[in-house]
Amino acid sequence: MPRDLPARRAVALVLTALLALPTPALAWGRNGHRASARLAESRLTPEARAAARALLDEGESLADASTWADEHSREIPGSGAWHYVNVPIDAPRYDDRHCRDNCVVSRLAEFRRILADPTAPRERRRMALRYVVHLVQDLHQPLHVGDRRDRGGNATQVSLFRDDRTNLHQVWDSGLLRNGYRNERAVADALFDLAREPEARDWTGGAAEDWADESLAAARRAYREPGSNRPIQSGARLGREYQDANLPVVVERLTKAGLRLSEVLNADLAAAGRAKAPARPPARVPAQAPR
Repeated sequence: MPRDLPARRAVALVLTALLALPTPALAWGRNGHRASARLAESRLTPEARAAARALLDEGESLADASTWADEHSREIPGSGAWHYVNVPIDAPRYDDRHCRDNCVVSRLAEFRRILADPTAPRERRRMALRYVVHLVQDLHQPLHVGDRRDRGGNATQVSLFRDDRTNLHQVWDSGLLRNGYRNERAVADALFDLAREPEARDWTGGAAEDWADESLAAARRAYREPGSNRPIQSGARLGREYQDANLPVVVERLTKAGLRLSEVLNADLAAAGRAKAPARPPARVPAQAPR
């Protein structure tokens, strides 16, 4: 028997165990995150666009950066809790006691401070930029905020059309978008179209806590059968009625996330630029001509 065979078997067992671990679901799915980031990027000021390009890897766009936090979550222990906050759906609004300083609201604030600090190391600001992009979007996903004591819908098993192996959280993460749009470009087109509508002018501004309250209100509807107050239970079969009632909500939440993200980045990257800019030297006073 080869001497290294036991070691090979041990490695194989470890790899098998890793492959058996559940893959973390992307909030909004890849297409939703990227489409919302494309909308935000289209509305950056030249100053913010240049600052973002200088922080990110060469050739990396905001759309690329938008999924980084999920793709690297296993490399950052404890970061899973940064993507959501569990607010009971019967709560009137978000409150800091739901967060306990370790949720999407508090972590977004922390990463915004790092991003706006020009003295922070570039590596930290690059990571902060990636997280700011991602967490603004996660905060707009209703079931990353509203919770019915089922881990934001993860423990409520349902089917959506022919997908019998899903849950309510995954329906909102990606199922509704997947059944509504064929690819990222189609999602982006829907977001850009909605952003041009007159009502979108009122969607900018606000704080993270306000966005959490909006998501909480949307989560209350997400947990109900369309057109009624009947709660969705495990085993429910969701179809065209649920899709038609809630896909517009998904598009609106992603559009709001993109518009607000552009404002956040325009503000934070500009703040860092202003703080970094050297002070102008005092103007020279010409010497008086001799009399």
